[in-house]
This record gives sequence, C-alpha cells and structure tokens, in this order.
Amino acid sequence: MVHYGDSYEAGWENISLEYHDLPSGETPQLCFDHYAIAIHLGESLQLDWQIEGVAKGQVQRQILRRGGMTLVPMQHSHWGAWTGRMQGIALNLKSDLLTGHAVEMLEGNPVELLPQEPRSDPLILQIGLALKADLESQRPGGRLYAETLATALAAHLLRNYAAHAPTPLCPGGGLSPQDLKRVTDYINDQIHQELRLEKLAAIAQLSPYHFCRCFKQSTGLTPHQYVIRQRVDRAKELIKTGKLSLAEVAVACGFTHQSHLNRHFKRLTGVTPKNFSQP
Repeated sequence: MVHYGDSYEAGWENISLEYHDLPSGETPQLCFDHYAIAIHLGESLQLDWQIEGVAKGQVQRQILRRGGMTLVPMQHSHWGAWTGRMQGIALNLKSDLLTGHAVEMLEGNPVELLPQEPRSDPLILQIGLALKADLESQRPGGRLYAETLATALAAHLLRNYAAHAPTPLCPGGGLSPQDLKRVTDYINDQIHQELRLEKLAAIAQLSPYHFCRCFKQSTGLTPHQYVIRQRVDRAKELIKTGKLSLAEVAVACGFTHQSHLNRHFKRLTGVTPKNFSQP
C-alpha cells in the first residue's frame, strides 16, 4: 500500500487513506490497533477471507465486486487471499474518531463495532471516493472538508455497525441565533486561515457531530459548504478592488491554490475570477 496524496501530509487527524494496487496474493494473519475499512475499486474478483467474530472464524469465499467494502474492528484477527488484481483504498480510523461521538450517540456505552463480511455500503463508498478525490486534487477542501467527512463516517458506523444501538436524537432546531452569530463571525474573521471543525463546534459548545447537524439546520449548508461560499464572496470583494493578483486573492481568502479559487468561484458564480474582474 502507499499513502495517497498524502493523507499524512494533509494533517488529517484520526483518519488516514492508503491506496493499493496488488496482483493476486494474500495477507498474513493481521490484527490492527485501529479500525480498518477496505474498499475495492477494481474489477470483480474471488476473495477468500477470515475475520475473528464472523462465521465462527472459518474461511469464507465470495465474489468481491467493485464498491464492496470490508470492515475490520480493532483487535480482531483477520486474513485474506484473492485471485485477480486488487485495486482500492483503505481507510484507517483511530479509536478517538469514534469515541468522541459515542458519548452522545451511545449514551456512554463503550464503542464496539461488529466485524462484517464484505458487503456493499453506498455511503462508505461515497465518503471514501470523496476523500480520495480531495487528496488527488491537492486537498482543495482543506482540513475542514476531511473532518466533516470523517465525522459523517463515524456517525454512520456507530449508527449501523455498533454492538449497542444508538440513542435516537431528540428533534430540535438548529443553532441559537447567538451561537450562529459567534460561529459565522469567527469564520469571517479567520477566513484566510485553515478552519477546523473542532474549533467551530467548540464555539457553539457542541460535539462536531451535533454541530454539523445543527449548523445545516440553521443555514441549509454544511460548515464546509458555508465556508467555501464565504471565501468566494470575500474573493469577489478583493477582485473588485483591483489591488491584488488572483494568486494573492486566493491566499487571502483561504484557498490553497489559485486553481482551487478558480474551481469554486466558477462553480458558484458561473464565471471565472478573471472574467469577473473584467469590466
């Protein structure tokens, strides 16, 4: 496997992504100190697998199709062998990613994800592909984007694969007007910096999971979507002054590259920054 992109250099916390492209083969008997999700992105192949806690630990055989995923909890022994080219991504999740959300979702019950036979899970596939695409395009979403996806993944795993059923969330509104103003003021003041989901959630005194839900209820946008819109609006203001180059505008608005500014600017306005600057 190789680190893709690289998720370690991107500064992601509690989650990393690796890419693998392997010929027919097999793994040794493995046992991780983290949760692991493998997503197959190649052609269908025959897979022999063995996971402690599934099918009484006996070796199983099945056809693994594109998009199929395998979830292996930490401290569970597992083994696999395959015939055909194995292409895909592996998501490695530290326990901290899940335990923070479990306090609220599982009412204090310990986190215990159940090992799963290889299966299809469209949401996990979608999140994995989104993280992969972000790394391949030099991380235009920044940490906030990756952290939002990691939070969604953690909530999905606890909701669907935990030994303890999650507590239903009480229906409620979004952020209070005061909390929303504090968060949006902070975003606007720090728009040129890399913003962190944990910091935004702390301002509202919520967990990242509940903050994401409440923020979207209040604004109709995820925190990442809102930040991108604010950055594009700030870019419009700076471009109109004519004092900065487009590369300088991109940095001043928190975009990592001018190409990232161009991409989001055109997506939201329909024109490129260069065309927008012309009278």
